[in-house]
Amino acid sequence: MPYQVLAERWHEFYTIAGTAAATLVGLLFVGLSLHLRAVLSRSEVRGLARVTLANFGLLLLVSLFLVIPQGPSAASTELVILGAISLGVIVPSLVAAVRSRTRTLRPFKLILRFALSALGYAGAILGGALVGQGSYAAGLNWLVAVTVVLLVVFIAEQLGHPGQCR
Repeated sequence: MPYQVLAERWHEFYTIAGTAAATLVGLLFVGLSLHLRAVLSRSEVRGLARVTLANFGLLLLVSLFLVIPQGPSAASTELVILGAISLGVIVPSLVAAVRSRTRTLRPFKLILRFALSALGYAGAILGGALVGQGSYAAGLNWLVAVTVVLLVVFIAEQLGHPGQCR
């Protein structure tokens, strides 16, 4: 099946996912501004905020790239680059969070949180690569999994620590 047909079938999904990501980015900024002192004083909290923003940024941009009427090679390139940039954004945050002397989360939870996000970014790279190789359905299915994983990571974090600043 041609890429354009498959992309059109997923259009509504990515419209909703992009809207959700944009909304959550706004709420993240409100939450961070309300707890600015905690965010600025702890590198671990800054790292978690950065990875959460990277997650939503990736979801928003994936959604935008997939609703743009373009060919598979352009979408593939955009997705691979986006996933790689997202990985690059969180590596310094992970290093700083692990080295932090203050602990908001236990090291296992902290590493799991970063690992799940990194897995989502790697999934975006894989999805983009599959689209670039002509496996359009497989690539788009990977991107659905990425979207779900990154949203579930955020929701699980909120359920695990309601009302706390991360």
